[in-house]
Amino acid sequence: MSVSIVTWLWHGNRPYSPKHVNVLASMFRRNLGLPHKFICITDMTDGFADGVEVMPMPAAAKRLGEFQTPEAPGFPSCYRRLWMFSDEAKCLGDRVLMVDVDLVVTGSLDHLFSYEAPFVGWRPRMSWGHGPRLGGGIYLMTPGSHTEVYEDFKGQKSINEARTAGFRGSDQAWISHKIYGEVDLWPHSAGIYSVRDLGLRLPNDVRLVQFNGRTKPWHSQLPWVRKHWK
Repeated sequence: MSVSIVTWLWHGNRPYSPKHVNVLASMFRRNLGLPHKFICITDMTDGFADGVEVMPMPAAAKRLGEFQTPEAPGFPSCYRRLWMFSDEAKCLGDRVLMVDVDLVVTGSLDHLFSYEAPFVGWRPRMSWGHGPRLGGGIYLMTPGSHTEVYEDFKGQKSINEARTAGFRGSDQAWISHKIYGEVDLWPHSAGIYSVRDLGLRLPNDVRLVQFNGRTKPWHSQLPWVRKHWK
């Protein structure tokens, strides 16, 4: 079984860069014992470190990138990542962990791959975890599963549909609308947290921290962030 870690990087309204991708790849090399590829799907070409496999953004993903989030200005618009649910995404490998660029890995992640369902999602614990929604920043999948997420997306019509149903965000709203309640979730014991749920000290079981919001790991002066984000 081939395992791939996949992240996305594109020119947009937030100043993410290849440097951030390189640090992310470094954290996975230190904390994932399984043989794996680290793939960045991107519209950029320069500045990536050895060990980062650069994949030019597929044309279908670029087209999805033309749609804008219904959230306030400054929020990310990530519809291009719905390409992950297309048949074309089978090229990524047998088992794929999709992750945001702005996270911190704090410990071993091998156990995340012990879950064998076609899709395994994450749901925040506290800050915005109430209600039937999935976090869009990390999920494990077998490419080619739940293709309805990609195939049923009809642009603005689908964006409005997910919004009317009460889901927030861009791609995560549509993903939640389509498959929440039908897919497996990592339990809290998997050790995935939102930074909003944490303080100065890390819980003993933490393995990965999502930095949803405007504050990113490279902005933080917290000792645990400075220790692990490198």
